[in-house]
Amino acid sequence: MPHGQSYLEWGAVWGGGVVAIATSTVLGQFGSTGGLALGDPMLASGEPSWQVLVASLWLFVMALASSAGGGYIAGRMRSRWNDAPKTEVEFRDGVHGLSVWAVSTIVVAAFAASAAALAALGVEADATATDLPANVVEYTQTITLVYGFATAAASALGAGAAWWFASLGGSHRDEGTDVHLLTPRFLRR
Repeated sequence: MPHGQSYLEWGAVWGGGVVAIATSTVLGQFGSTGGLALGDPMLASGEPSWQVLVASLWLFVMALASSAGGGYIAGRMRSRWNDAPKTEVEFRDGVHGLSVWAVSTIVVAAFAASAAALAALGVEADATATDLPANVVEYTQTITLVYGFATAAASALGAGAAWWFASLGGSHRDEGTDVHLLTPRFLRR
């Protein structure tokens, strides 16, 4: 590699990041359209319904699919430098996938924080938790805990998926794997 150049290719990272964010957005739309954002998340008994579990599992699907897609793009699009053994090449591809995951996670988190801040502007300043029934407060705490854990766990698994699929994309790049082998027959020309 010529002196002064970086092994990290930001074009591949940004391209994979855009794919990851778009995939996450589309899967989020499918999830909300499929009813995960509708209905009553609390049973008549006051316990959280199945909807909480299904929505949490959907977070895992979204994180894995978007991270895998973005990571694969970054690994496949990164230039191969012929100055390293196979293990180092796999590491460099993996770092590109992890960078895609990091960039897309930061962008989505910034958007979510901005949306939450804008939503909070409409909340009355004098509303307190004492104005709410105890079961609603407890329910909200439980749901926050479940979604918080699911989001963190899904994100961690997404990092692994991005690394692995970037290495796979790099392997396909180096082997010259025809992209048509990865495309279902009905989508080919």
